[in-house]
Amino acid sequence: MKKTIIAAVLAILCGSAQAQYNETNNLFYNTFRTPQSGELNPAFFPNKASFYLSLPGVGMQFGSPLAIRDFMHTQGDTVTVIDINKAFDALGVDNNIHFGLNANIFGFGFKVDNLFFTFNSRLVTNFNVNIPSELIDAVRKGNTDLAGSPISTVNILCGDILNSTAYTELAIGAAYHIEPINLTVGARAKYLYGLANVQTDNTTAVLTTAPDYSQVRADIYYEFLTAGVASIDSNGRFALDSKNILRGNSGMAFDIGARYDMGPFSFSLAIDDISAGIHWNQNVNAVRPKDGHIAVTFGGQDVTTMLHGGRLNSDSLNAQYQNLINGIRPSSMTKANDYWYSIPTKFYLGGNYNFLQKFRAGLLFHGQLDRGLLSKKNPSELNVSNITNTFRFNTTLSLGVNLFNWFELIVGSSVVYDSKKVDFINPGVGLVFTPGTVVQLYLMGDYMSSFYLVDAKDFNVKFGLNLLFGNGGNGRMAQD
Repeated sequence: MKKTIIAAVLAILCGSAQAQYNETNNLFYNTFRTPQSGELNPAFFPNKASFYLSLPGVGMQFGSPLAIRDFMHTQGDTVTVIDINKAFDALGVDNNIHFGLNANIFGFGFKVDNLFFTFNSRLVTNFNVNIPSELIDAVRKGNTDLAGSPISTVNILCGDILNSTAYTELAIGAAYHIEPINLTVGARAKYLYGLANVQTDNTTAVLTTAPDYSQVRADIYYEFLTAGVASIDSNGRFALDSKNILRGNSGMAFDIGARYDMGPFSFSLAIDDISAGIHWNQNVNAVRPKDGHIAVTFGGQDVTTMLHGGRLNSDSLNAQYQNLINGIRPSSMTKANDYWYSIPTKFYLGGNYNFLQKFRAGLLFHGQLDRGLLSKKNPSELNVSNITNTFRFNTTLSLGVNLFNWFELIVGSSVVYDSKKVDFINPGVGLVFTPGTVVQLYLMGDYMSSFYLVDAKDFNVKFGLNLLFGNGGNGRMAQD
């Protein structure tokens, strides 16, 4: 029973963060109205509004290879069954769960002749946990090999299991429209300030069973790198030193883009977040076991006395529990060398066709390169095999309908490649309301693996509010 419960929890938690993790929402790229399209391509020039304010908005990303239907189904009308074997079959070698937050804080843009200037600020957080396949196999098969024979040693953890980053971004950009050739070019510079970064360089855990099965020994090693505006001591207490804010953990990034209009057709390209990433050099610590590794031994528990009217030795269980907690608690925290950690670089190549004055069909290629850990000050500490170079891409076909000059509907679908497999159907839908030509509300949902909750594994949702001024009374923002 306990094994089934543990397996069920692991099946729910094991998501594939890399599967469809895309920091941006493609539906914005070919909208008629929203100034957020300029965040994807700095060359997008809003012809119809001379000034806009971007008020707080929130974007969220989530990824998982398991949908509810992968481990749960109904029998009859009322009975819900959890099928753990089916869930394990749906998992791959690397099983991660990812959650991301991309929140616009404040922004604005204004037009001066053929120039358009923009400013934007946002908060970005990414959280990724990897559940290694070794742990999945250990829960599913126990201490047996492929042939089903018992073995005394089982690997349950191997590799990196955690990465989390939070940073703020301040961006200043400009676009210039070259009228004779109908070409717009744009560029944007970004200042990145890191708030927190936590990652594991290496984690291993091995279980060894005694020949008489009387006890199990766990040998554990881990190494965490932490950096950020807050310091942390060996007891896990955080302290924020306001005097050192904005004195470290910084980086720069650049966006470039172009757009060419040719009658009803337009073509565009952009490269966003050209950067070496964030240089983490404030409150950098390495957390490791004090003695190089941790050894925890679990003794057997005789339950026959409990079955025959006796009592379970709770004191023994509590002692073993405390032994485990004390064993894995960080016992060695040292100052570490600074390091660089990348942010994903995005590539866009798109085209759209405007027809009947109200419709826009768009095709967009979006690539994303995530390089992970780039360098450490001491090269001998850098394990090159741990540097990730993951390239993911997708192609989105969308159709926008511009209705009544105050409402826009966008539908689309993406073919997504996550560096391991291809998902062919990932629908998206967007709504943009501009009542009264000034206030604009938008809601975009993209990369949804399914509109049905029980089948959904991934999503990217963004919503927010803009104020538009000097738009000629029609509320339209895009380059139409």
